[in-house]
Amino acid sequence: MSLLGNLRDRAIESFIRKNETVLRFGDVEEISIDSNARIADVRIILRGESETTLFRGYYGFDEGEKGTELVVEKITCERTWINEALKLALNGRSLRFSIADYSGERLSGIAGGIAKIIF
Repeated sequence: MSLLGNLRDRAIESFIRKNETVLRFGDVEEISIDSNARIADVRIILRGESETTLFRGYYGFDEGEKGTELVVEKITCERTWINEALKLALNGRSLRFSIADYSGERLSGIAGGIAKIIF
């Protein structure tokens, strides 16, 4: 993998680990990213659970109002009932997150510039 690809994967992993929605439901145990297929597998220990649950996000990138956005096009889960709840909640919509925003805080200076170059 190229240096740029490695940096991009690490930025996506960091974004997932800091995402308020993810943190609201549990603790991230492991993240595996396939940048060629644009798939992120995330193992989370959900609040109140003792075993991890695997979520899979299909992502892409798009230009938005604040610059490049991480677009999560679909999320699936290994647990059937959660998978069905995700389908119902998302109803075919994608989720958009500004790359320059991490947990609501704007990246500043060099970090913001690097994010624009990487994505």
